[in-house]
Amino acid sequence: MKSTTPPVFEDWKSLLDFDAIADPFDKIAECQYFLILASHEPDVQRFRWLISAFFGAAYSFFEISAMSAFHAFTDPKTGEQVEDAEALEILRRYVTIFQNVKNPSFVKTGGLHEVTKQLYELRKGNTHHFPLSIMVTGQELPETFHFGYISGQGVPALPFCRKTIALMRQVHQELQA
Repeated sequence: MKSTTPPVFEDWKSLLDFDAIADPFDKIAECQYFLILASHEPDVQRFRWLISAFFGAAYSFFEISAMSAFHAFTDPKTGEQVEDAEALEILRRYVTIFQNVKNPSFVKTGGLHEVTKQLYELRKGNTHHFPLSIMVTGQELPETFHFGYISGQGVPALPFCRKTIALMRQVHQELQA
């Protein structure tokens, strides 16, 4: 009769492929990648797709950062997760953070800072309501692409994305200090 008990591994670390585990702050590089491509893309459809990917990565940066802060340490006596209060304090300057009491592994963020508010609104609309609206407001594409659909009220797309990356880098530096 075969045993159904899983084997016990003395060295569980040998089972892990550490090269496969991305740095949580890799999302900044991912945003930079999509922004570089978008910065050279004059086709409005392709530009929209790249910015959509940029929004997903930027949003993910804040979500992953909050999740990491809530589960930063493990109490050696109880094995329970312990939050990093300093990291949460830093993040709460930029995003609202909600942790579900019944399911502590569920962490959700929302825009709080002027840039994150706009990022979260644009991403939410693009993800849940309608494709991202991009207006052509001049000849110098893609620099003159604007978010929106009402002439004269759009938000310059690439400058906003650059502000977003700058803020993400600032948050990352504060979390690392």
